[in-house]
Amino acid sequence: MAQEILIGVDIGTSRLKAVATDLNLQVLSEYAEPTPWKHEKNFSEIDMLLLAKTVIGVASKAAELAGGKVIAIGFTGFSETGVLMDAAGKPLSPGLAWHDPRGITEPIIKELGDFEFRARTGALLNEIVTISKTLWLNQNYPESKKAKHFLSAPEWVAYCLGAEPVNELSLVSRTGFFDVEARRPWDEAIALVGGGSDFLAKLVVAGEPIGVVNNQAPENLRGAVITIAGHDHFTAAYYCGAINEGSLFDSMGTAEALLRTFKAPLTRDAIAELAAANVGLSCSVIADHYTLLGALPTGLTLERACALVGMTSRDEKIALGKSALAVDPNASAMRVVNDYHGLSITNLDDAVSPAALFRATVEHLVDDSAQMIALMEKYTGKAENVVIAGGWIKNPVIAFAKEKQFGNYRVSDATEAGATGAAEFAGIAAGKFQLKVK
Repeated sequence: MAQEILIGVDIGTSRLKAVATDLNLQVLSEYAEPTPWKHEKNFSEIDMLLLAKTVIGVASKAAELAGGKVIAIGFTGFSETGVLMDAAGKPLSPGLAWHDPRGITEPIIKELGDFEFRARTGALLNEIVTISKTLWLNQNYPESKKAKHFLSAPEWVAYCLGAEPVNELSLVSRTGFFDVEARRPWDEAIALVGGGSDFLAKLVVAGEPIGVVNNQAPENLRGAVITIAGHDHFTAAYYCGAINEGSLFDSMGTAEALLRTFKAPLTRDAIAELAAANVGLSCSVIADHYTLLGALPTGLTLERACALVGMTSRDEKIALGKSALAVDPNASAMRVVNDYHGLSITNLDDAVSPAALFRATVEHLVDDSAQMIALMEKYTGKAENVVIAGGWIKNPVIAFAKEKQFGNYRVSDATEAGATGAAEFAGIAAGKFQLKVK
């Protein structure tokens, strides 16, 4: 009898990743391909049919490499990019990358109000949220005004495999179409883009079965139970044992994601204040819980600092981190300023060196994360334990700085926490595991 396996898929900004695991969540195989964006200057968009085809191919390849029988497949990934589709399931426009600057916010401010938007959606009003991208698409792709449903990228791929159209709570929370605290569609926001009462599809929680893979799919996936595993950072946090009250999850990838999960609802003023500081409130992947997600361009900034001093390989970055440990951070007046778009360095003096620059960058980034965490703790209380994941925590100067910041913390050794977490939610959908707060 063939071994039963689970497939977890992470639809990422750079790569589409799939893992195949056994029922103990031991990874049997993994496979990835680049996310097929079409880039032009700072614009990035994607053919949603091509995205689905590529993701399905990646999942099938992971299954092929593992062998065995696929009993369930789970999808995680980014939320803001998605599909505006007609009643027949046809995409009416390309999908805009979450970081694509094309978005229109003025009608939202005029019709809904900035404070009301933040208080309802738990999101900062900018070009990232789906509603602003949809307004731009409505203006530039008039057919998109006829959209029957919006599905985020993970939900769309699941639909293409045979699942019913659904909106998973942690994903839809980040669109601007959803009243997060009330846990229901925000009708006024949906009306702004011309959507009807069913513009959002059936609402589900992560790990809920939503169909089985159909006979048009690759043969080695057919018949598998399908589920949505939620937003990628939330899925990774669940797999790493950090989705529970009292835990702080610090994911140090390209962006640094800071997560706190809790049950008690927040006030409208609190939600709006957090959103203004780019700390978003979402429904969690755990039923009846919320998760705060703060994001910082930490990994991007560290990469830029390393590139500036000619350190590009992993070994070179580790060596730079070791050298930075020997630097007195108070010996130089050098200052670092950063955002998602760039890195600026001021007050260069005689103490400057590659190691000093890297140390100053790390100190600045840790200060930024400490400020964001302090705001989160204003409403969630101090974390009882900290779990850190991501490649940057393996750099010695960053590990030192985080120990100084947090004291004790646990490092997750998961290499593909998002995809493996999606496999775990697939197992939940197939009835092999129980959903639990770890």
